[in-house]
Amino acid sequence: MASIYQRARPRRFDQVVGQEHVLDVLAAALKRDAVGHAYLFSGPRGVGKTTTARLLAMAVNCEATEPAERPCGTCESCVMVQTGRHPDVTELDAASNNSVDDVRDLREKVRLASLRGGRRVWVLDEAHMLSRAAANALLKTLEEPPPGLVFVLATTEPEKLPATVLSRCQHFRFRRLTDAQIRGKLERLATEAGVDADADALALVARAADGAMRDAESMLERLLVDGAKVRLEDAEAALGLPPRERLEALGRAVLDGAWDALLDEAGSLYRDGFAPRTVAEQLGRSLRDRLFAEVHADARDADALPLLMRALDALDAMSERFVRQNDLYALEVALLRTAAAATGLVRSDAADAPDVVVRTGDAPSAAVPAPAQPDRDATPAPERAEAPPIEPAPVEPAPVEPAPFDPRPAARGARPAREAPSARPRFTWHAALTQAPTQLKAFLLPAAAELTEERLILRFEERHAFHHGQLRRREGEAIAVVDAQGGAHLTVVIEGPAGRSEHAPRSGGDGGPPAKKA
Repeated sequence: MASIYQRARPRRFDQVVGQEHVLDVLAAALKRDAVGHAYLFSGPRGVGKTTTARLLAMAVNCEATEPAERPCGTCESCVMVQTGRHPDVTELDAASNNSVDDVRDLREKVRLASLRGGRRVWVLDEAHMLSRAAANALLKTLEEPPPGLVFVLATTEPEKLPATVLSRCQHFRFRRLTDAQIRGKLERLATEAGVDADADALALVARAADGAMRDAESMLERLLVDGAKVRLEDAEAALGLPPRERLEALGRAVLDGAWDALLDEAGSLYRDGFAPRTVAEQLGRSLRDRLFAEVHADARDADALPLLMRALDALDAMSERFVRQNDLYALEVALLRTAAAATGLVRSDAADAPDVVVRTGDAPSAAVPAPAQPDRDATPAPERAEAPPIEPAPVEPAPVEPAPFDPRPAARGARPAREAPSARPRFTWHAALTQAPTQLKAFLLPAAAELTEERLILRFEERHAFHHGQLRRREGEAIAVVDAQGGAHLTVVIEGPAGRSEHAPRSGGDGGPPAKKA
């Protein structure tokens, strides 16, 4: 039996969802008998590119008398195109037919006359998979095809096609579908299947599809297979997502700084088989939905908005941790830092790259997760305080902003010798990674970074020998990125399988002494 997305393929232009900007132009060309000889349909997966190509092939061969009724979807010619039996409509997968010989064979076949007296249509799917030589071999045929021949190229990556091919096609860009558009079709499919479905369950499927109708239809098929009512719990289980009420409980623990509840819920989700990265992503979606609700509410909660924004910022900054480490510890650290940033225990940008350890104070302290203790410099030390020459610092934090963002307030009254570091811009490894060029960032990401007030140490394991070797060739560029983000006062040490190098502080303006390499 055919899959639901195959059975639900549109048979007429008016059944296609969300691509009116393409369909209107094609329908007008059909009415005026001004169909082009080459089209390029590009866009995300599952949004209707191949479906529209088939509809165009049906329309130019449809037996309906009125042009406005084409394609009718019911005549013999239309049915043959739908079932793949039309002798004048050929679909070719460029992923497996991408050589010069394949294109030469195609060029020979396109010269054949139509067998049913209509137009011949060649649909070339995944066109970006054509080799450079094959694309060049196709150019002449695309530019001057035989009479009555229409080419339709479909691709998700049009930028990979040569400009010479793009210039010979009418290019239509397909849009990602909205959740409402997908949900509307899912409701119709569930009704046609005779299955009752909760609106929340269909909304979850639509959002999980990320704009792709085909993905949504495939997910729905899994929920309709037993014929029972589709509930939200069923959709969450089928998609492997944590239950909504548990995500909401986790979100409340994060925003309230309830450490015990946060750790208990994180451990429970992990033991129930939910991937830490999935938990973090879905928690971010839950917090985002709550933020949207607050923004659009008639009476906004002035306290909730700053909490939500700081939590989302910190959780997003911690997303890189799950690239290399996807276990319970990574989830706990990410959630603890998010809660600490949301409640004001630390700055929201303190959630640096996953392997960064920040040490503050006169002597290095033990490496602990940021939420385990507040920043020591955020509260003045009584034994070192002096009578401040200006207005004293407030004893209690403001109700909306529980902790000042400046970790070294002017009212601290620190000794003159300690004022220079506070005058410098605060350097974070995450900020340096964000500003690094794409290729350099790829070499820096595998490094385990350790940051103190005076040193930045980047360590590469044996399995990242390639990245370390490539970085050694571009150390000057890496140092320039560190300096640009306020790290010129740091001694930068780079260690790995290819050796060790050390760069002295560059604050003096002369670049400092040359790097020592071993």
